[in-house]
Amino acid sequence: MSKRLGLVMFLAVAALFLFANRAAYRGYFQDDEFDTLSWVRYGNVGEYLKTEVSPLFQKDNFRPTGHFFFFTLERFAGLDFPKYVAALHIIQLFNVWLLWMLARRLGAPPMPAAVGALFFALHMALFDAVWKPMYVYDVLCATFCLISILLYSQRRWILSFVAFWLAYKAKELAVMLPLALAAYEFWFGDRRWKLLIPFFAASASFGVQGLLLNPNQDNEYTFRFALSALTKTSVYYAERVFLLPHAGFLLPLTLLIRGRASRRLWFGLAILGLFFLPLLFLPGRVFAAYCYLPFTGVALALSAVVEMVPPVWIGIFLLIFLRQDVHALRVQQRATLARDNDVRAWTATLTEFARTGAPVDGFVVDGAPDGFARWGVEGAAKYIFKRLDLNFAYAGNPAAKTVVLRWNNFSHTLEIVKK
Repeated sequence: MSKRLGLVMFLAVAALFLFANRAAYRGYFQDDEFDTLSWVRYGNVGEYLKTEVSPLFQKDNFRPTGHFFFFTLERFAGLDFPKYVAALHIIQLFNVWLLWMLARRLGAPPMPAAVGALFFALHMALFDAVWKPMYVYDVLCATFCLISILLYSQRRWILSFVAFWLAYKAKELAVMLPLALAAYEFWFGDRRWKLLIPFFAASASFGVQGLLLNPNQDNEYTFRFALSALTKTSVYYAERVFLLPHAGFLLPLTLLIRGRASRRLWFGLAILGLFFLPLLFLPGRVFAAYCYLPFTGVALALSAVVEMVPPVWIGIFLLIFLRQDVHALRVQQRATLARDNDVRAWTATLTEFARTGAPVDGFVVDGAPDGFARWGVEGAAKYIFKRLDLNFAYAGNPAAKTVVLRWNNFSHTLEIVKK
């Protein structure tokens, strides 16, 4: 295939993605984003670089690769939300291109590689990952994991290791990448296992530190190695694969397909399983956006299935999937924009109050928009007033010398009452 035709196909996928997600630019920040924005502006480049190269586990959950995204965008865009979405979409399309390159590197013909890339680009299980900057950690982790695998396939070991390190510094899920590289070595490499020693050493170091130093001993971030946890998470994520209940459990049946693309199918499913494995034991943190990195494996597996299955069956599958995909987009878009509009109204009112210059040492919070958690309320106020020392109390426990922030859930407006 000529480079020109490849470029045309990529631009077509990019156009479809941007058209499908055009409403994301009408969204707004949510709690995790405001919580990060409230403090990220006070850092400096040196601190990020120091933490980026440090081999030590970060107890405060500081992820320099991902947090640097906010550090940079905050200086450039402030609270101009569309600029954050544009940056996120650029990274997403770059990932689609990396996925295309990897599929081609593994032997996929142009059309099967394009189908896999399109599946990943438009999959609405990944909706939040491409609508909400708070999931940039997952997106960047996938970016550097894909780069690492591509570089490894080109035998550029040192650069591959650097990409692996940056992936881990974006999100800890990258600790599973050495196993994915081992799978590549088994099916596509020369089985030169010694090359993987640095990767496994770094992964083991981070993994042991995480288990021993993790401050989350009994909360939603705690691993639960129990059948109940596995049941909850597996059922949830299985539905996300094809947007139908339990449909993801059918994926292993594709291994019965035999053909020249079998190795790519096995490798794709290995990536899916390896990156899902830690998530299956985190029943307190179950989110569709976490599918982002594992679904690169689904896309690779799909590129193999497309190559080995008659086109009529692929067409039927795509029709069923796209119907579910469009429905999921409409439902999620409507709910997300409704929540975002409430937070935008809340923030706009508080911003206007801040411009009055009224002395404030804290707030009593009496309600908030649906889904806007406590840390989001506090983070937004700290960001708007440029103060990390604000005090907060909540309705029923008022504090002296504070201002009451009273949210009306019927009129979707914020009332500010000076005490």
